Amino acid sequence: MNKLTVFAASAILLAACASNPPVDNEPARARAHAAYDAADEEFGEKTPAPKKVKKAEEGPAVIAVSNATFKSQPTVLVAPAMGKGETPNIEVIRKNPLAKTAMEVINAYLTSRDYSVIGLESQAQLDEVVQLQSDIAGNDEDLAYVAGLSVGADINITFAGSIQLEDLVIDLNATEASTANLLASESVRSKNDGESQRAWVQRAVQEAIVKLENKVRDRLAKDLEKGVQYKVVAHLTGEFTDEQAENISNMVSTQIRKKFNKMQVISMSRNTFDLLVYADPDVYDDAQMVYDVFVEGLNGLAKVRKQNITKKLIILEIQ
Repeated sequence: MNKLTVFAASAILLAACASNPPVDNEPARARAHAAYDAADEEFGEKTPAPKKVKKAEEGPAVIAVSNATFKSQPTVLVAPAMGKGETPNIEVIRKNPLAKTAMEVINAYLTSRDYSVIGLESQAQLDEVVQLQSDIAGNDEDLAYVAGLSVGADINITFAGSIQLEDLVIDLNATEASTANLLASESVRSKNDGESQRAWVQRAVQEAIVKLENKVRDRLAKDLEKGVQYKVVAHLTGEFTDEQAENISNMVSTQIRKKFNKMQVISMSRNTFDLLVYADPDVYDDAQMVYDVFVEGLNGLAKVRKQNITKKLIILEIQ
């Protein structure tokens, strides 16, 4: 069957719908359904419709989608990938409709899979991330990655696309927002089957995000069983003796640790603590309540002042 057959089938269906006598309608409808069934069988792999998924499930090439569930709904930040040294800019989305299409496909799929999705859709949001990165990192590039936490993400997903020869290549990366660890990456190469560029991008991105999410879902569900993650960066700015600094460090790593489901020390020096805490969502509603634990825990040893608190990031000074 060729494309003319598919077009003819459409014409038959339209003619059938225009017929008045019911008795004449049924044969035309039956022929139209038969024509569409044949077309679906021949072109099913070219149409990213629900029928394609159903057909794939019957064959060996099916993508086994993870059925892991979450104790608390994870939050995902979706944004275009930027080159090293480039400043994130919403103009990538505004000026490139195909980039916007890619982001919409990813957002829609993740939303359907129980994630809370943050789409960077305004310059103000991007400016907030960039400014926070500058405030936190300063000359310390190792802390620049925590800027993504300003919007409260558990996972950052970045996307990029390019044309290589006659193929569309979609690259996706998923990183843990609190540690910047790469969770998974996925690259899909797709040939154009005669569809529009927008449909081509939609089909390729849909395949890529299904594969990527399947790689990270089990791990993320397991991590979230430990509790909601918060990044805590603390700086000792007061005039402390070595003994006082050691007492503060011990209090954080022993007594304050007990207040949470888990505490992971990313790095701890005399004057800087870089921590990841897993808080019970039934006990701690937000980052402010996590911050209060440090204020109360260090009471009598030092004063704790907030430098910046966002949804998942707590930057504090110990004076």
